[in-house]
Amino acid sequence: MKTTTTKMDVYGQTGSMATLQNIGATYAISIVPGAAQKTNLIHYYPPSIAVPAGTTIAWFNNDVEQPHTVTSGLPSASDSGKVFNSGIMPAAANSFFQYTFNNKGDFVYHCEIHPWRLAIVSVSSAIERGTNFEFSSGVGPTFNLTKESRTLLDFTPLTVPLDRSTPLTYNVTIFKNTNDTNNKVFSKTFTVNGEKLPLELIAGNDINVTRAYGPDFSSTGAYHLEAPFLKGKADYAIRVEIAAINSKQPQNKITDQFSLRTIT
Repeated sequence: MKTTTTKMDVYGQTGSMATLQNIGATYAISIVPGAAQKTNLIHYYPPSIAVPAGTTIAWFNNDVEQPHTVTSGLPSASDSGKVFNSGIMPAAANSFFQYTFNNKGDFVYHCEIHPWRLAIVSVSSAIERGTNFEFSSGVGPTFNLTKESRTLLDFTPLTVPLDRSTPLTYNVTIFKNTNDTNNKVFSKTFTVNGEKLPLELIAGNDINVTRAYGPDFSSTGAYHLEAPFLKGKADYAIRVEIAAINSKQPQNKITDQFSLRTIT
């Protein structure tokens, strides 16, 4: 795999996931409170994600009064920090660093100050093109539930201009078994400001309840779907539709359907 090497002399910036609206990132990862302690089970949350190529991730330092870094590679490795390196993120509430993953592959990273915790971003370049949408997934067309527990999906309109301001209302419906439209397991409406729809699927939860939440920032970023129905080996159909543009129903139907297979 050919990886672009970039020298990063950028330091973390100050902001908040709740209040930042237009930082250019899609997905938020938190450096959690207590991350500096070796006894803490989690340093970065989520510690493992799968995203489509082109995704911009923002890491937030929520470990108040503790400096941290977001540094690619393994600690003390010869290529440590060669792909991305935040520098020391200030010991201030919600300082953040962002990086865009344009190349496919698995990117391990760590904190240079507290190197006992690792995390990973897996990137897929697989794209499926429909009539009205382009569909991409962090795991490609097959979701291996043993290897990954979550994948970010991107639905990019091909026939609607994206201006980062005009409200777009998306309807997303998921069916179990691609040929059985009566077996609906999820349906919800999402509204974004003139952008593609990023929706992360998270397999399973302890209470077996389907829950959707987001976006990651006040008005932009990824939505998330905790989907306990994603189990075992199965085929799913995901139907996406733009139901409204600036609160008005489009004259012609803007919809596509894509497939996602789960395996274990």
